[in-house]
Amino acid sequence: MIQLTLDYTPPLAWQHMLNFWQFRTLNGIDWVRDGHYGRTFCYQQQPGWFEVRVLNGRQLQLNLHYAADTDTKLLIANIRRLLDLDVDIQQVEYCLSQHRLFRQGFIPGLRIPGVWDAWEAGVRAILGQQVSVAGARTQLNRLVSALGEPLGEPLVEPLDVQLEIPSDGPKYLFPSPETVLASSLDMIKVPQLRRESLLALAGLMIEQPNAAPEQWLSIKGIGPWSINYAKLRGLSEPDIWLAGDLGIKKALQQTETVADDLNLLSPWRSYATFQLWFSLGA
Repeated sequence: MIQLTLDYTPPLAWQHMLNFWQFRTLNGIDWVRDGHYGRTFCYQQQPGWFEVRVLNGRQLQLNLHYAADTDTKLLIANIRRLLDLDVDIQQVEYCLSQHRLFRQGFIPGLRIPGVWDAWEAGVRAILGQQVSVAGARTQLNRLVSALGEPLGEPLVEPLDVQLEIPSDGPKYLFPSPETVLASSLDMIKVPQLRRESLLALAGLMIEQPNAAPEQWLSIKGIGPWSINYAKLRGLSEPDIWLAGDLGIKKALQQTETVADDLNLLSPWRSYATFQLWFSLGA
């Protein structure tokens, strides 16, 4: 196990981020417990997992389990991206404070709770189309249970006698594009078009692993909402506005905000998106 501290500039709304992740955790992939967030990952074809918690007002503690003998600089950078630790949160909040949408306040320190990569975010987006968070989670768990690659020892065993391994993780890697493409996807109970969209996305990611989400628009069943969701949570882009999102529409109905006003929140519209989601309970 590698133990590191991750610096950040306060404030950090850690409990709010934990709450967001917790409602979307996948069995054996990611988990929330006792102030920790943890998840599995695959980096340079090697499996691993980590847990992170607040250490003090300016640092998180990272426990990283990764057996491969390779440089972890980019790996840790992606963990920081997933936690959104490098944003200038004070600049974000100044922008929010100047907009009438947030004249009654906002959650200080709220960052973008990410996922491991754009592929995972794309799968979550497709299975999240026109269903509740709970409904999407059910289908994602079916996918993971059937197609997730089990982690082997020693990664599923404590490497420190003081470390308690959560009962709900780590057990699996998120299904790879190759695994998805080789499946009929009969385990998920969704319209056939969504299965076809997943298979097409898997094929594209195999052929073009670095394809930007905008390139997914050629796939039937993937539209702007799914693209922007993948960019928001899979790439942590700071200026994503989910205009077609039902939750965002509901939140805006409670204000006098019009579409042109939202441009004033650029380049930090992703943070406005999360603030509005949390105003509805996220």
